[in-house]
Amino acid sequence: MIKIYKKFKVASPAVKASIVYLFANLILKGISLISGPIFTRIMSLEQYGIVNTFMSWQNLIIVIVTLNLTQGVFNNGMLEFKENRDEFQFSLITVVTLLACIYGFFTIIFIDRISTFLELSPKLIFVMFMHFVFVTSYHIWNGRQRYEYKYKTVAVVMVLSAVLSLALGVTAVLFSRSDQAANARIYMMEGVNIVIGIYFYLCVAIRAKFRARLKYCIYALKFNIPLLPHYLSMYVLSGSDRIMISKLINMSATAIYSVAYTMASVINIFWQSTEAALSPWIYDKLEQGDTTAVKKITIKIIGLFGCLCLLCTLFAPEIMKILAPDEYSEGVYAMPSIAVGVYFTAVYSIYMRIELFYKKTVFSAIATGTAALINIILNYIFIPQYGFVAAGYTTMFSYALLSLLHYANVKKCGCEKAIDNKLIFIISCGIVVSSIMVSFLYKFIIVRYSLILLVLLFGLIKHKLIFATLKKIF
Repeated sequence: MIKIYKKFKVASPAVKASIVYLFANLILKGISLISGPIFTRIMSLEQYGIVNTFMSWQNLIIVIVTLNLTQGVFNNGMLEFKENRDEFQFSLITVVTLLACIYGFFTIIFIDRISTFLELSPKLIFVMFMHFVFVTSYHIWNGRQRYEYKYKTVAVVMVLSAVLSLALGVTAVLFSRSDQAANARIYMMEGVNIVIGIYFYLCVAIRAKFRARLKYCIYALKFNIPLLPHYLSMYVLSGSDRIMISKLINMSATAIYSVAYTMASVINIFWQSTEAALSPWIYDKLEQGDTTAVKKITIKIIGLFGCLCLLCTLFAPEIMKILAPDEYSEGVYAMPSIAVGVYFTAVYSIYMRIELFYKKTVFSAIATGTAALINIILNYIFIPQYGFVAAGYTTMFSYALLSLLHYANVKKCGCEKAIDNKLIFIISCGIVVSSIMVSFLYKFIIVRYSLILLVLLFGLIKHKLIFATLKKIF
């Protein structure tokens, strides 16, 4: 630990920031994983479903209302307007505030219809409005701190807000009526974030002396509006299934599916950590023209990640028991398809890295939009017939389609030398077939545990190859 601390002290600001953000994010994921099993045990299925439906609608509407100004345009503005970053920040906040007020105006006029359509109370819709204005302002402040490698305050705020949200949420639910548990949870969760957001809203405004430049506002709108279809499509792929389950079945089904989907966030921790190290390595090798090294390492990484996803499907019954009580047990049958869906996000992100390096990105928005539209159509057809489990398979298919479309783009652009398409196809078929077969083995404990031992034994035999592969990129 002393050696690690000494290395950290002499590291560059960028490296220090990366390390601190990584640990902060791991803590946040840990708190998120802890909160799931707690709330599933102190809230009813329906109330837990309301919370997840609220979050799903909020994550969708915020893209439309705020134009996702915390993404895309932000880093470009930090670079282009580096002499007036304070005013650029406040200009973004001003645009978000105006857009949120327009949303609020129409919401007040059509509150009954909107409340009925979203299946949320007017009070929760008002909380959503506050989130759009102030939590977005916090993210704009946060974005600049990250851009300038000022990691200390950000890390403290991130962890503190998560701890407060969990502690106050649990307390509020325990002391509320059973039919008001969802409202209590949302009020506390969003209340903490909104209070923090108000503080940083004022910090940014005061530092900019409340000056917003029209040219910055126009610049932001011109930059991000064309990206809106892409952002919406990405959300549709990752979160619309919960909204459609609420609409087509009920809140209880949404609750079960949401718990099953928690496994996706667990697996994603490993992929995000790997990709954070893998992406710079890919760019560096491609810059040197070493496509052979990229081809060899990426296929090994994809294979390892596929095995991890398969291992998670084998442990699905145990994971579900940890995450929630027995009334959520049906969710185990959605886990294999969800895990394979996460696997395909890794596959298509590898293709995207190749596209980004060679600047062949025009096709990305079309591919994402196509996959998102297919996902909605399939959900509409199959969820009413086969229940929430179908949502996992439709999402899996959509991510597989997205990977296929990115493969076609890479091949069309003549960039396929950097990736082993044949082996990826073979591995993908193996992961899909194996995961589906595993779902039929959940009642046969001896068979399932035998397969787990085989996977672990394979990992033990190949441990030198695994460590050697990871050492090259980390």
